[in-house]
Amino acid sequence: MRKRALPIEKKCVCAGQEMKSQVACLNRIYREVHMNGMNQEALDSIKEDIDYVSGLFHIDSVGVVLLAAVLENSETNHKMDDEALAEYIGCTNIEFFSHREELEALVNAGIIRPICGHFGYTYKVTREALDAVGSDSEFVPAKTSGLTSGEFFFRLKQYFNLYKRDITDYSRLCIETDNLICNNKELDFCRQLEAHDLNGSATVSERLMFLYMSSCYVSNGNATVPVEILLNFTDYMEDDDAIRRNFAREEHFLQKNDLVCFAGEDGFVDVDALTLTDTVKSDFFSDLDLLQPSSKVKTRDLVLATTITAKELFFNKEEAGQLSRIEGLLDADNFKAVQSRLVETGMRKGFNAIFYGAPGTGKTASVYELARRTGRDIFRVDMAKLKSKWVGDSEKSVRGVFRMYKSMCRNSELAPIMLFNEADAIFSKRIENVEQSVDQMNNSLQNIILEEMEGLEGILIATTNLLSNLDQAFERRFIFKVEFKKPERESRVKIWKSMIPELSDEDAGQLADRYSFSGGNIENIVRKSMVEYVLSGNRPDLAALDGFCREEMMVRKPVRKKIGF
Repeated sequence: MRKRALPIEKKCVCAGQEMKSQVACLNRIYREVHMNGMNQEALDSIKEDIDYVSGLFHIDSVGVVLLAAVLENSETNHKMDDEALAEYIGCTNIEFFSHREELEALVNAGIIRPICGHFGYTYKVTREALDAVGSDSEFVPAKTSGLTSGEFFFRLKQYFNLYKRDITDYSRLCIETDNLICNNKELDFCRQLEAHDLNGSATVSERLMFLYMSSCYVSNGNATVPVEILLNFTDYMEDDDAIRRNFAREEHFLQKNDLVCFAGEDGFVDVDALTLTDTVKSDFFSDLDLLQPSSKVKTRDLVLATTITAKELFFNKEEAGQLSRIEGLLDADNFKAVQSRLVETGMRKGFNAIFYGAPGTGKTASVYELARRTGRDIFRVDMAKLKSKWVGDSEKSVRGVFRMYKSMCRNSELAPIMLFNEADAIFSKRIENVEQSVDQMNNSLQNIILEEMEGLEGILIATTNLLSNLDQAFERRFIFKVEFKKPERESRVKIWKSMIPELSDEDAGQLADRYSFSGGNIENIVRKSMVEYVLSGNRPDLAALDGFCREEMMVRKPVRKKIGF
């Protein structure tokens, strides 16, 4: 069925003639095919427009027609997938298979990019193609060959970022990284890949793991990556548990070829993380001037902003407003401007914040989302491990942590967030009339932290469940105090809908009315429903969800109404 007529196009006129431009041509092409389909008569009527665009993009007529459709929908919420393209040109989905070659040609040329989704690919026009259309100039694809080492690793980082954000799928990541290496064989890094057989005997996943670790090392000087993150680069047919065992036994290809080894510090081996060997650092990056951090930081304690997965969070109005202000402060330009102003007025330029509230209300998740949105890494401080050291050494360790953080701030473009998660114990009221050495150590640690917070030049965020137990000296040093309350009804409905999209508005509303759960409680229930679905093959209905809710309440017996089933 043909679509409704579009408004008549306004024409650009120059010296009595209709102006020829890519924008005008692509607009006429889209309108004609949108109205009449891609038949010969329609193509003949817009032949001049097609020829003009074809000459600038070096693609055939079908490619131009497909480009017009993708361009029309690139900046909208409409999904331009294979089905939508088939409808646009007036053919069936089966018939559209005959145009897969032209579509793939647009992808390979760097004109459009496939976006990976739950139900297949959608397509967006690339930045380079948009620039060509906007400037009415010849399309110049993003440079992928003849790169410098810096350009090579910048491109490599882009590919991994697209994959981590679920914009690119595994097969596309493999294709793009392989092409990048193949097109830049003259670089030292690519020659070393060949010399160490990473392009031959290594599997695709082994090569991707090494490329990712190398990208991290070049980007931020950090050569250490947790094993669990590396497993994100395995094919779905591979056995992750078998790969873990190979790493544990040091039988993995990368270990046997002296490319990676277990991370470690102070003589202790960290079997949960791998690092590039000194041989790799000296041989593979000889033509690069790399940032070398002055102190070693275990990757498990440093969460890179680029590795944080986006998470949709829902808050009550008050928390949302406070978090929005903090996000605005953490913006790179705003942060520098505010700090400069504070220095001018003789005030401290560090920022300390505390997030407090009941478990499961999103305190820690909010820190991670703030870090992701503002591009700041997170330096996690594990006070339990610091306090577990010998009495007398703990104080040195705490000072060492703050020295490490200061070094990270100096060597980073953006100051990372220093996170004290679940900090109830360390920020609690100091003990009076000390009788035991452990109590004395706790007080000493708290005094050190108070002193360090006073001179902090970066960002410290602490989370706690028990604000009532907070020492007043600490409370005064937190400029931002954000209370995370249990979500109100409207927020609970949104949480239910975000975690179970197929849940109807009515059912989500009933569950929100019935149970005053936090986001963490709701996530527990949804995970349980996923387990049920995997085990039984039956997607839990409202009755089953209600049962899971009652189980989540444990021994508490809420007064409930019937839900209507």
